[in-house]
Amino acid sequence: MIKIPITFQTPDDAVQFVNIVSKYDVDVDLRYGHHIVDAKSLVGTLALSSAKNIEMIIHDNECMELVQEVGPFVSRRLMASRNSHSPEQV
Repeated sequence: MIKIPITFQTPDDAVQFVNIVSKYDVDVDLRYGHHIVDAKSLVGTLALSSAKNIEMIIHDNECMELVQEVGPFVSRRLMASRNSHSPEQV
């Protein structure tokens, strides 16, 4: 499992994110607080898109291509606070 902080600047960012994630045959969720949605769901992703502390959870450790492709949506502020520039693997 890989956890990455995500942020969207606009609703269009959320649409682009869903299009990217949907290309991969892997389970991916978005979590904000106690809310969890399927990251391939446009409606669910848009519902969380204005939140500031979204966490993407990839339920596979072999998806570095996906991690690279969603790079523009990685929250730089949260990554810096973790003192790491690599995704958190659990």
